[in-house]
Amino acid sequence: MAGSGVGIAFGSAPFFAAGFPLLAAAMAQNFGWTQPQVAQAATIFLLLQTVTYPICGWPLDRFGSRRFAVASIAMFAVALVLLSQVGSLMQFYLAFALIGLVSAGTNVLSYARALALWFSRKRGLALGFAASAQAVGGFLIPIFGQKIIAEHGWTAALLTLAAVELVVCLPLVAWLVKDSPAPLGLHPDGIAPAAHAGASVDDGDPGLTVGAIIGTTTFWKMAIAFALIGMSFYAIAPNVVYILTKTAGMSHAEIAKIQAVVGISVLFGRIGFGHLLDRVHAPLIGVMTVVMSACCALIYATQTAPTIILLAAVMSGFALGGETDLLPYLASRYFGTRSVSRIFGWFLFAFFLGATAGPMAFAWVSAACGSVVIPLVILAALQIIPAALFLSLGHYPTAEPAEGLAMATADSKAA
Repeated sequence: MAGSGVGIAFGSAPFFAAGFPLLAAAMAQNFGWTQPQVAQAATIFLLLQTVTYPICGWPLDRFGSRRFAVASIAMFAVALVLLSQVGSLMQFYLAFALIGLVSAGTNVLSYARALALWFSRKRGLALGFAASAQAVGGFLIPIFGQKIIAEHGWTAALLTLAAVELVVCLPLVAWLVKDSPAPLGLHPDGIAPAAHAGASVDDGDPGLTVGAIIGTTTFWKMAIAFALIGMSFYAIAPNVVYILTKTAGMSHAEIAKIQAVVGISVLFGRIGFGHLLDRVHAPLIGVMTVVMSACCALIYATQTAPTIILLAAVMSGFALGGETDLLPYLASRYFGTRSVSRIFGWFLFAFFLGATAGPMAFAWVSAACGSVVIPLVILAALQIIPAALFLSLGHYPTAEPAEGLAMATADSKAA
């Protein structure tokens, strides 16, 4: 889990979320580019990374987390070096297109299979802790990135991050990430086979093929739910300044604090909901997250008190943290670990496909209605659909074999 955390902390997700605004501003000032021009690079990156998520699943399931993550880190570092050498707007776009194509494997996607194979009883908590490492990068990248940009320029900042990828992340991930407990003679959760006479130690590879999974209604229920969740969150997030200045009359400084609270809440939401996933039926956790999202939209639409809006921001962050934990967790619990990376990739594709539509849909409805309140109320009401889809999933198909071993061990120790 430590190796996964190192890779995720400095992956493309925290780089883009925390570093892109600073980098784009410095490069725009250097070359005289406008804000809309540099913003197009963000669109290019998001679209291409979204497309690559389902493509990454096959090599991950075929070659394992460690090798794919190491290759992705190396390619990401090379892409950062190329970005540091751009001299025109077209080169800027091409560099971000390359980053979008090669860096999906530097994020949680690469490590989901290994975590699913290593953890059964505490899989949700393991996924939550690993994903929460993004907050480390989200904190360090802007602080040190801005310092380097101010003292040495944006080229030095990019080369420094590329060096961190190659000198720190790549060797630590190669050393610490283990694809499966089986080669070490262990079962998931670190259970030694001696505790179970006659129990074989292998991956078990339980679960359906991708084709069989995509043919199930369960897969499509989840995919639709995640697409709506992605659309709902990203309908509000990029428009939050516009929303809160209109509905609550808040200043940009006040809204910046609200956004900081959202970021911190995502961290605690990932860990907290990851812990709950191991104790509560996962679809119920899904319902909890969409209810929180609905409450946030309604508060933004109707309330002006800063304290209440702050509470809504906390709920928004917690909900997003829980929803991102759900993607790999549901994929492994309902479909097994055999194709977990590919299914997780398709769920990410659905989530970010909805995310790309969210901001535009919100702007269109807001302009058509002449108000930000109506689209917020619509978003709140829309959460009924993913909630209903989660509730219709039913029980997990079967308990994974290793999970039964873990429970047996606990029983024998208690005896």
